[in-house]
Amino acid sequence: MQTVRGPVVDYLLKEVSFSTCDNKFFGELEKEMLIPNNLNIYGRIKRANSLKDYRLRLEFPDETVIAYLKRPLSNTTDNGKRILTYRLEDLVNYDDYWWLPLGTETEFSLALNLLPPFPQLNPVDLEVSCRPDIAVGVEAYVTTTLRIKAEESIDQLFLTLSTPFQSPGTSMAITEYSEDESRENRQTVTSPRKEFPFPRLSLKKGDTREYKVKTRIAADLTAMTSLKCQQDLLKAKLLLLSESAPSDLPCNVSVLDSQGREIPIERTMRSTVLHALAQIMYSPFSIHREDAPRKQSSPIELVAQ
Repeated sequence: MQTVRGPVVDYLLKEVSFSTCDNKFFGELEKEMLIPNNLNIYGRIKRANSLKDYRLRLEFPDETVIAYLKRPLSNTTDNGKRILTYRLEDLVNYDDYWWLPLGTETEFSLALNLLPPFPQLNPVDLEVSCRPDIAVGVEAYVTTTLRIKAEESIDQLFLTLSTPFQSPGTSMAITEYSEDESRENRQTVTSPRKEFPFPRLSLKKGDTREYKVKTRIAADLTAMTSLKCQQDLLKAKLLLLSESAPSDLPCNVSVLDSQGREIPIERTMRSTVLHALAQIMYSPFSIHREDAPRKQSSPIELVAQ
């Protein structure tokens, strides 16, 4: 006799995004400056003939403060837990998936915001420093050091470092990267490199990795329309993936069918995304005081270096 298999959740992904309070930092970044702000739940259900009366159920520790754009079907507390439930049909992204007929399969997603007091969810200790953090001259070089220490095991790591958009008269390029020997000017570097099959870069608890990037800043005085001393230098995005369980932090996730029974979840992943934009003080000019006779005020001039 052929066994009829019921619906299952093919994969479940819990993604937590971290950033500084204004998405920027000056000179140095420490772990405490990164706060969790966005929580996204992604999943795919298969072998489901209908999603009518199906529910997505989230259980948070009661002290967790949640903000949501999509109003839940219910928001209750029980035994020290904050419980949110949603109709699964309301979480399907019909705009993106209407053109791909998957039959009994579909993906769903839910975006939430975390508010203070923030739970401890960062699996790494991240430090970033820029030297010098005050640069002067028509041409200047700044070395940024990024240090990652795993406080939990990480199955996959992906780091992207790139130069931000620049104002007229100022250009930036990455000239050196510790992970390769290239000396060509680039706008973006990654670790590991983008290639297929995708390289695996993992960390065990306690492991440390360090990356160094040298950035060249060049000023064209004839093209500058303003003088902005606080300068965006380098954008960093760190993506971490780890095997997880539906009950692990930041919340317990379950999918219930129309009878209130839990649907099996075949695979659960936890994703952590850390965003940071490094800033320094930069000016193509330095300040010099002209030599002048005694008892006479000395004028100050700006000199391009």
